[in-house]
This record gives sequence, C-alpha cells and structure tokens, in this order.
Amino acid sequence: MRFRITWKQMVQVVACVILCLIVCGMAFANRTLVMEPAIEFLFGRSSFEKMTDIIQRNYLSDRLRWKDELLSLNGGYARLQGRTRYNEVQLMTNGMLTSIIDDMTDTTKFADNLSRFYHFLERKGIPFLFVMAPYKGPMEESYLPEGVTDMTNAIGEQAVLKLIERNVPVLDLRKDMSQNYGQIEKYFYRTDHHWNAEGAFFAYQRIMEAVQERFPGTKMSYTDSALWEKYVIPNWWLGSHGRRVGPLFAGVEDLDYILPAFETEMSRYSPGSYAYKGDFRRANIREWYIENSNYMRMDSYFRYLGGGYSLTYHRNQRAENRKRILLIGDSFEHPVECFLSTEFTSIDVLNPREYGKMSEADYVTLNPPDMVIMLNYPGTVANGYFSDFGEGKNLEIVGETLWDEIAVSAASEDMDYEVLPIHLESGKSYQLNLEGIQIEEGAPEGASVLLYDGGKVLDLTIFDIEYGNESGFHWGFQIPEEQGDE
Repeated sequence: MRFRITWKQMVQVVACVILCLIVCGMAFANRTLVMEPAIEFLFGRSSFEKMTDIIQRNYLSDRLRWKDELLSLNGGYARLQGRTRYNEVQLMTNGMLTSIIDDMTDTTKFADNLSRFYHFLERKGIPFLFVMAPYKGPMEESYLPEGVTDMTNAIGEQAVLKLIERNVPVLDLRKDMSQNYGQIEKYFYRTDHHWNAEGAFFAYQRIMEAVQERFPGTKMSYTDSALWEKYVIPNWWLGSHGRRVGPLFAGVEDLDYILPAFETEMSRYSPGSYAYKGDFRRANIREWYIENSNYMRMDSYFRYLGGGYSLTYHRNQRAENRKRILLIGDSFEHPVECFLSTEFTSIDVLNPREYGKMSEADYVTLNPPDMVIMLNYPGTVANGYFSDFGEGKNLEIVGETLWDEIAVSAASEDMDYEVLPIHLESGKSYQLNLEGIQIEEGAPEGASVLLYDGGKVLDLTIFDIEYGNESGFHWGFQIPEEQGDE
C-alpha cells in the first residue's frame, strides 16, 4: 500500500515537529513557574486548588518566557492548518480580523435607561444625540465562513430601532460606514476592531453636521479634509485582534493618523493623570506610539490620547463655537474627541467603564453642558457597560461659590499649594465656582483642586487657567457616603 503525502501535509508535519520542540523548550525555560507552587503543595503549605490556580496565573502572566513568540507560532500554525478562528479571533472572508458575538443580546434595558436619561436632559433643555458607531462586519454581505454566525450587527440594529421607537435622537453611522466590504476596508483597521483615522474623521464630520442641526449657528470650521494632513507609517503595528493571534496569522499593518494643517492652541487634562497644553499634536498625540513599535505589546490605536481615562477635559479658547459639550462613550471616541476639540471651547469626556464617582445624570446636574453626545459601537451596547445613566432625582446641591479668587504663585520645583479647611457633609453635592485665578510671572498654566479627608484624597479636578479666567472656573462634585464631615 502506497501513501501519498502532499507538500501541504509535509509542511504541516514539519511545522508540528518544530512547534513541539519549541513547546518542550518553553516548558524547560519556564520550569520555575510550575516548580515553585508545586514545592509549596508538596510541603503542605498550599492546597492542590491553590497550586493549580497559581500555575495557571503564572502561565498567563508576563513571567512566562517567550510568551509572545509561542502565541505567534501557534497563530502561524493555525493559519497553515487553514483555521479561520483562533484565540477568539475570527478571520473574515476578505482577510480582515474581527470578533463575533454568538448569542443575541436583548437591548431593551439599554434603550429604556437611555430613554430616561434623554428625557431627563430634555427637561433641562439640554439637546442629546446618540451616535451608533459602525461594526466591522458589513451589513449587506456575508463576511464569515460557512457555518459561523455573528449577532453583533443584529444587536446594533435592534438597539437603534428601540431607541427610535422611544424618540431618542440617533445618528446611525453604520449606514455610511459598514454596509459593504468597500466601506469596511476603507474605514477600519485590518487587525483591530476600531475604525482607522479616516473612519474617525468621517464620524467627526457627520457628528458636526448633526450638532449644527440642533444649533443652527454652529460653525463647522475644520470639517473640510483639505485642512488636515494624513500620515501613514507602513507595517507598524498589530491591532487588538492581531495581538491575540500574532503576526504570522494576521500580518502587521500600517498605522495612520491625521493632524491639522492649520494653527492650533488648546489643552487636555485628565484629573489625577496627565495635563498637556500647546498645539493639537502636543495636546492629543502621544508620540511614543508613533516613534516606537512592539507588535505584541504596544496598542498604537492609543496614539490619540495615550489610553482611556475616566474623565478628560479638552479646552480651546481659539474655537469659534462657545459651547460646552459632554461626550459619553467607549474607545471609538478617542480620535473623534480630538478632532472635535478643534471646534468647541469646552469638551468633557466621560468613560462610564472607568468613571464611578457619580452617575451621568448627576454629572450633568453638577456640571451643566450645552449638549450631550453619546457614542457606542454595538459591542459595548451588548456587554452592558452602558446600561445605567442615573436620573438625577435625588441630587441636592447644598453649597456653591466657596472662594472668590485664588492667586497662583510662581512655579518652582516644589508644588505650590494652599490649604483651606472647609466643612463638607458626607453624601452631599457641592459646586466650586471661581471668578478668576491670578497668575504671577512664571506660574503654571494649570491648577489642581483636591478634596482631602484626613489626608486621603476623595476627589480632584484640574483647571486650564487661561480658559477659566475668560470663561469661569466651575467644578461640581459629590462627597462620598460615610467619609466623615471634615
């Protein structure tokens, strides 16, 4: 009997042997990850369940040597086998990567809660817009191998229809950005679930059109793409899906970003984190992700902002639209908020997954905006991160205008600060309003305010001094329950 081995089978066998040798080598190189907890168990200092739990965590941690290399080799072997799904990442029929949701999620709770939030804003006379960002899978074409189903688009469609039924204003970007493969390939990264810079810029243009409909006097100063310059770094990064399967499965891709070709001057502050002031690039671009590349460890999608923050302030005295916008959204919003920061003097950005100090409704009551915009893609609608917005019914503002004026001394190596003891009650809400901050020569461009209770920081904010001296300083905050009365 003769056996015929094809070249593909031979390559698979050789690859399998090489992979087995690498796995054995890794097992030896990482022997301490097993030996240490095993010794603890053998000498009776640990249970069997604890031992296995520690071993599992060790192999999932950065202590695992060659972790990235093994993942990449496994990805390459999976692709060689012809597999279309590996490590929870799905290969689309056009070669792009995506993730899928197997089960349908009922979006009724999301729609009901968002509808209540919308009517809460309506009673306050604050316009609201919900923006449904597109999902990477095209709506009109089959993009998955036979036998594979994905409910993400259906979840997004259901959410949009339920919001429309409840008369919530909706801007559905899916219709213009994810109907077919042509749009998907134009507006999305190949190895990431996010839109690329061109997709985010298109969303910014459409959002500005929607804002102009609600505020007819709104100027669209910079929505013309001719006013911006696009940069592309070839073969620079792997997206969120690509890092799960490695470059041998997905291939690396280009990184793009868009910068203004016009003069800008603005600031971006994240309380308790970083403050940046200068032109658009200084305020919004994190050069680390452009100057350095590490396919498996660096998420260069964060070249805008540098990551996700619970609360971000954008301030721009040069903007022609003297409006205060509150943005609520997921990571799709990062590049969009940067583009929008050229148009409005004030933008506050809330990330509900990270911001737990108060509900969105309470934030609006304490820090009233001119308009609220919420942006989600179907994946975050499905996972429940954005399901409760509060109603602001029980919020009582018991104090405001604590100080009339503060003088900021000249900058030095040591932080200059002033302590003002004030009696504040637990569970109560307050508003801090300042008429101005006197700037002495050499003083910093930003000022922080912190709430202390017995040396513990309860909350904090940061002000752009130039913006505040023209538009006023305002901060609304809540004292946590059971924190004492000091």
